[in-house]
Amino acid sequence: MIIDAELSKEEANLYNPAYVGVVLYQAVRECSKKNLQGLHCSLVYLIAPLALSGRYSSILPNSTSTPLAGWVSDHEGYLAGFASSVNAYIDVVNLAIVFLLEHEAISLSEDGFFIIDDEAMPQMPAIVNKNEKFKNNYLSAGFLGRWFGLSPSIEGVYAYLGVMP
Repeated sequence: MIIDAELSKEEANLYNPAYVGVVLYQAVRECSKKNLQGLHCSLVYLIAPLALSGRYSSILPNSTSTPLAGWVSDHEGYLAGFASSVNAYIDVVNLAIVFLLEHEAISLSEDGFFIIDDEAMPQMPAIVNKNEKFKNNYLSAGFLGRWFGLSPSIEGVYAYLGVMP
């Protein structure tokens, strides 16, 4: 995996199913505030690299009112190779989804949207707040959930980011 090649062993250990699951849970929770259907299951594969990689999370806009197309255009150079990053995170995301489903933290609707049935996790868990990197990943995922929740088209999000579903 590309993740293993780019990160130290300690950093790679952070991408375990529980860690990534908590980050994705936050994206689902925040998306649900903007889109009552929840977060489409395909979008978690985009959220993971955008939220977990400092390369991408550091250039996210400050507001969900920023048009995705304009943001992508402004950051074209930074997003070169993004599709490869998405592919590198597939296994990590799949394991995180299984973790969340097994722990009944999220469920999948018949329409393919992840939803939260029981919001047991606090808005800002202490373990997240104590670690700056974890906190940045968590907040980035929440932002992405809200931003993608406002998007009229899942296909459009993929197209703008240059990723083939």
